[in-house]
Amino acid sequence: MNSTSPYFALLRYCLGKKRNMSRVIAGMDWQELYSFASKQALLGLCFDGIERLGKEYPEELKLNPIGRELLMTWMGKAQQIRRQNMKVNAVAGKLFAMLREDGMRCCVLKGQGNALMYPNPYSRTPGDIDVWIDASRERIMEYAQKKFELGNDIRLQHLETSLDGVPVELHFFPCSMNNPIYHVRLQKWFRRNADLQCSHIVGLPDGAGDMAIPTTAFNVVYQLTHLYHHFFDEGIGMRQIIDYYYVVCDFYKVYQNPSKITPSLFTIKEGSTSYPDPLTLRGEGGNRPTRCSEPLRSKDGGPSKVSPDCAGWDRRGVSGDTSSVSCSSVSGSSITSVSSASTTDSSASTALDVVQRELKYLGLWKFAGAVMFVLHEVLGLAEDKMIVPVDEKRGRLLLAEILDGGNFGRHFSKYGGFTHQSMGKKYFLKIWRNMHFVRYYPAEALCEPLFRTWHFFWRLKYKK
Repeated sequence: MNSTSPYFALLRYCLGKKRNMSRVIAGMDWQELYSFASKQALLGLCFDGIERLGKEYPEELKLNPIGRELLMTWMGKAQQIRRQNMKVNAVAGKLFAMLREDGMRCCVLKGQGNALMYPNPYSRTPGDIDVWIDASRERIMEYAQKKFELGNDIRLQHLETSLDGVPVELHFFPCSMNNPIYHVRLQKWFRRNADLQCSHIVGLPDGAGDMAIPTTAFNVVYQLTHLYHHFFDEGIGMRQIIDYYYVVCDFYKVYQNPSKITPSLFTIKEGSTSYPDPLTLRGEGGNRPTRCSEPLRSKDGGPSKVSPDCAGWDRRGVSGDTSSVSCSSVSGSSITSVSSASTTDSSASTALDVVQRELKYLGLWKFAGAVMFVLHEVLGLAEDKMIVPVDEKRGRLLLAEILDGGNFGRHFSKYGGFTHQSMGKKYFLKIWRNMHFVRYYPAEALCEPLFRTWHFFWRLKYKK
């Protein structure tokens, strides 16, 4: 499967790319497309694209129609995804309010925060709720034991529990790396940036509540580390790649085109933002979800003094001040100011320089090049939006793993189908798989079995 694949063409169309879809429709096997979308956890997003095709290419669809039974099945799945999103949003809002009320500063990672970047936030297949709590491990453990029902297993980076039937992970820190040097660097980077992320509050759709999510500047680095971690652990799917596509687009939207940014992107409405009905989010004229870019102060106080190296420079000018973009609320109305075009160009260049420096420092440069290849080949990300140069060799490897493994590697046909094996067999199959990556990512691949073995005994030690 290459960049001319009809699946890739449809994905680009679903992301809003303008192109003639007549030939794609004529050659599309709709049942195979459904299988691909299911494997990659993209059924909701692709169904939105099919609805759009029905409006823009009705005659072409008559020549190669989607079977009624398949269409009804797909529609049912899309509605199920929508309902799941509404439930997870409600629980995320409830969880954030509870934690904030109890004085636990936190932010919701990935998941429902990523969904806000989608044209239709209800089209993204939801998962669990990952909450990063800015507190010591001991304090989080003590709090979780009082407030949640916990299992007998604890992991290095999170606790697993649930709230109202939705799986929840309470994170001590957002992500880990196998190589101990890069892991220590990453944890320092997280600690340096934690305060600001817990103050970046947005509103959820349909008045489901508020929650803090990471800033764009933080996400462009953090979510890449998350992809890198899962690449060695289980595998990653196209859903995670599309999430990162939106993160990169959001990054460049903030820095390169502030004159084109609607006021809603930088709007704060006294602690929350409002949303239309989910059905109005569809189409070119629909209202996009609002993501505020300036932190609000939660009940236990706002951000303390921000380091110049902190991932809050998505709202900072070249000199490190906040004069380039500012938001304020007066009598319920939002006022947005932007800097001059020359300052914007300098700010964009400075922001990219900071990102590239951090990626090199954290050992993510090569993997970032691979991700850029996939974003360009599959999703059509423009070359002027690349955060690093494309690495074709590593990119083709990454794409092959994504297409074979699907969402979190649950569909691997190679490596002995390791994600479905017993723990003992899976241990050795994972080593075998990761040895294929030594020539591409030696530092992380060679350390993976060492870290996993250490982590196994660490979990036994702290198991209840």
